[in-house]
Amino acid sequence: MSDGSSDRRGRRWLRRASAAAVAGIGLLAAACGGGGSTGTSAGPPTLSSLTAQALAYAKCMRSQGIPNYPDPSVQDNAHNKGVGFSMPSGIDQHSPQFQSAAKLCQQHTGFGHISAAQMQQGMNAALKYAECMRSHEISNYPDPVEKGTNIALNFGGDTNSAKYKAADRACQGLMPGGGP
Repeated sequence: MSDGSSDRRGRRWLRRASAAAVAGIGLLAAACGGGGSTGTSAGPPTLSSLTAQALAYAKCMRSQGIPNYPDPSVQDNAHNKGVGFSMPSGIDQHSPQFQSAAKLCQQHTGFGHISAAQMQQGMNAALKYAECMRSHEISNYPDPVEKGTNIALNFGGDTNSAKYKAADRACQGLMPGGGP
């Protein structure tokens, strides 16, 4: 997901949550009820599961007294894939009420939590993708880099070339959810 300045040459897997998700990153649960978290399943989260968690998280935040909490923004394009929030002005993310709501909503929805096992699975998949890209004549394709709860695949070459696009099509299936 982009943090506002899209890296047109890079790819990001997973999501980049705003500070609103508090400590890192479901079905829509009524208000915040529900308990189980799809964010702690065995495999890395998909864009679809993250979107569902983020929607449940936003609904929960509003039910906990943050009335202007926005719905999530989803990016799903050739360069970025992720879910996050664009906070409107006027929401104090450092207030005790916000912090309490964020903690509760994270516990109820799972949004904001990626387990170490999920991160490792994501890194393994991203490494296989990078290796595949190199095997398809994109020899300078770099290995993934872990950045907090994100995995970045930052390719500095021409992503519009026919050779790159063909390699990407051949390798996308190696990434969770069909790739970034």
